[in-house]
This record gives sequence, structure tokens and C-alpha cells, in this order.
Amino acid sequence: MSEVKAIEAVDNALGALNPDERVRVLSWAQLKFGAPALIVPPVDQAGLAKPSAALMPLPANPGTTSAKGKTSKKSKTIISMDKSLNLSPPGKQSAGQFAAAKLPTNVKEKCVVAVYYLRDTIEIEKVTAQAVFTYFKHLQWPVPADLKNTLQQAGTAGWLDTADSEDIKLTSLAGC
Repeated sequence: MSEVKAIEAVDNALGALNPDERVRVLSWAQLKFGAPALIVPPVDQAGLAKPSAALMPLPANPGTTSAKGKTSKKSKTIISMDKSLNLSPPGKQSAGQFAAAKLPTNVKEKCVVAVYYLRDTIEIEKVTAQAVFTYFKHLQWPVPADLKNTLQQAGTAGWLDTADSEDIKLTSLAGC
């Protein structure tokens, strides 16, 4: 496993935890792997890390607070695999063969290739971020940290129509 893949795996795992759980996991990893002292959380009587304001991540926009004085935090969307997708259908080109023929060079191009394959080759009626996520995972491509945002970036480039995230379409500029 490369360092980049390890970092992505850690980011995905920690991103799914709440701040208290994240502190406990990081503290455990620090002890297990002998990293230099990075974070030493206070410990309660049960031996569990206590949350501390100094250990919590800073909000993206520290000036934004709600009426109750709490800082608002944007939640991360978790996308799961669509296990009903058959990306190696009989009588049609497989997802891997299709990607190998197209040779996408960046993540936005990979999104376009995925949408094109899903919509035009295996003829999914409505392509979703979940279907694109499944395509990426099937091909063992690194999934962007914010896949929906990456799909929107491909839309901004004019390659995809992402107005309806539950029905992503190709535009005439996609050029697949």
C-alpha cells in the first residue's frame, strides 16, 4: 500500500467518526505505532479520552455560528457501493475494458468515462453519484474525497449535466 492510499484510507475511516471517537482512535494509533507526541488527550477514570476544545478540529469558517452560539459544521456525505450494478455484463464491454480504451488522465475525466459507460454501455436509466462511486471502486481508482463536488466540477467544465444529482447526464462537450 502506498502512502497516498494509506492516507486516503485513514481519511475515510476518521471522517466517518464523531470527534470523540476520532480522538480515541488517533490516540490509540499514536501509542501503537510509536509516533512522536502529536496529540495527548486527557483521559477520564475509565481510561477513555475526554473531548477537549484544543483537540477538536477547527471549523472551516470560524466566524459562522448558529443562534445558540454553536459553530455550524458541514457534514460529509457517505456514498456506498451499488451492489446491483453489473460492470461486466455478458455481451457488452466490461467497465475495465471501456476505461482502458478511453484512458482518462484525471479524476474529472474518470467521472465522465464512468457516466458515459453507465448511461450508454450498460444503459442505466438514471446515473447517480452512487453508481459512479461503484464504478471507481470496481476499477480500483482512488475515489475523490468529495465525489459529488468532483462531479459538479466536471459539470462546470461543461462535460456533465449535474443539475439533478440523481440523474447525471453527459453533455455534447463530453467527447467520449
